[in-house]
Amino acid sequence: MSRRVLITDADEFVGPAAVERFRAGGDDVVVRTEPFGSRSDVEGFVAEHGPFDVVVANLEASITVASIVDHDDAVTDDLDARLVRPLYWLFSTCLPPMVERSEGAVVVPASATAIRSSSHPIAGYEAARAHQLQLVRSVGKEMARHGVRVNGIAPNFIENPSYFPPDTVADPDFQASLRTNVPAQRLGRGAEAASVLWWLASPEASYVFGTIVPTDGGWTL
Repeated sequence: MSRRVLITDADEFVGPAAVERFRAGGDDVVVRTEPFGSRSDVEGFVAEHGPFDVVVANLEASITVASIVDHDDAVTDDLDARLVRPLYWLFSTCLPPMVERSEGAVVVPASATAIRSSSHPIAGYEAARAHQLQLVRSVGKEMARHGVRVNGIAPNFIENPSYFPPDTVADPDFQASLRTNVPAQRLGRGAEAASVLWWLASPEASYVFGTIVPTDGGWTL
């Protein structure tokens, strides 16, 4: 039976690869490209297009590279608005029907920089992604008794339109840094991250709850 799958920020981050992977698996994929701006925005969208068997809470925000003393309210408010609050809204709106059916999955692509700090000063972004990871752990534990799986991945050095676009990938200095900093010595493909998302949302991961899978070519090791 085809699953109803929601993928948010579908044009950004690992969204395009996730859309392709889930559709290739025969799922009925609903894409949302506009960022959610409020709880009522999420509720209205889910009421119209849901309920969903799987939610890929793919959330994207720009990265401010700056000292923590230069992280003003505009920076932190944007990170909270794009990466944190929408995850609460998605959980509160999409989980109840899953609990009622005693099945379903939410998968959250976060960032490996929430596990290992970047060499660049991006504390606000790392903290927002860490917030996501802790939500995955806590909500994953809460939902396990209901048979609903909440898990996440922690990607880095994955080709995607938001953080590793073609012009960055083509830079010789970037290629040299890959060979120095990533044990796999290459950039991961979006399809590789999407395959982990698909597995976590599949029945093959039926005993996996509240888990974060680093998807980073060994960078966090």
